[in-house]
Amino acid sequence: MDFRGLALALLIALTVPVQAAVATKQSLSFEGHDRTYYLYVPDGADQTLPMVVLLHGSGGNGLFMLQRWQDIAAREHIVLLAPDSLHTDIGWDLHNDGPDYIHAAIQAAAASHPIDFHRLYLFGQSGGAVYALNLAMLESEYFAAAAYHAGGWRKPAEYKFADYAKRKLPIASYVGDKDEYFSVESVQNTERILTQRGFPAQLHLLPGRVHSYMDVPADFHDTAWTFLRASVLIDLPKYAPYRFGAAPMK
Repeated sequence: MDFRGLALALLIALTVPVQAAVATKQSLSFEGHDRTYYLYVPDGADQTLPMVVLLHGSGGNGLFMLQRWQDIAAREHIVLLAPDSLHTDIGWDLHNDGPDYIHAAIQAAAASHPIDFHRLYLFGQSGGAVYALNLAMLESEYFAAAAYHAGGWRKPAEYKFADYAKRKLPIASYVGDKDEYFSVESVQNTERILTQRGFPAQLHLLPGRVHSYMDVPADFHDTAWTFLRASVLIDLPKYAPYRFGAAPMK
């Protein structure tokens, strides 16, 4: 046996970098506009996987959100979908970025890898946090759970969104107690409204933290994912886009 040749082959195998999964930028035509979303599918994904839909803050974009979640997605085998709002400088709005757009982006992403629609989750940051909360109310039968950072309802008029929810999905909020835009009082009021209406809502105040997404604790995404993955939808809505992914898991 050529041990020197075997040793050389082993050395080459150990030194040549392994091509890791990377985020890809995708295009989607929706209601006359060319829309953009970012998709991450972890390496070795040969089965249906959970998906987290990430909603960026006003002035941000989906790529930034996806990059913040990519390490845990690689480790935990999560598909990440991070769409851009139509007007990223303004942020999310129901007219241009309503549930139909989010559904379309999920369907497009699921066409490239089968998604377990029992484990479809929602996460948002800042303006995307507010939109994630509103979208969770409108699509309570579609997302298994929702979580967000640095956001909440600041005006009583926003509380009406809770009336649209057909299912009391679990919701977790993570807000710094030094947040410059969302006061402790406002996020406590959001939790109060949700719990009064039967939602299993959790508020986690982050001591000494501010609004910036770069200011979250080192284990933040592990904490958020631990919360999300604990919820699994039992009954799927009739409009869930199974045709783009795997058949529903039993």
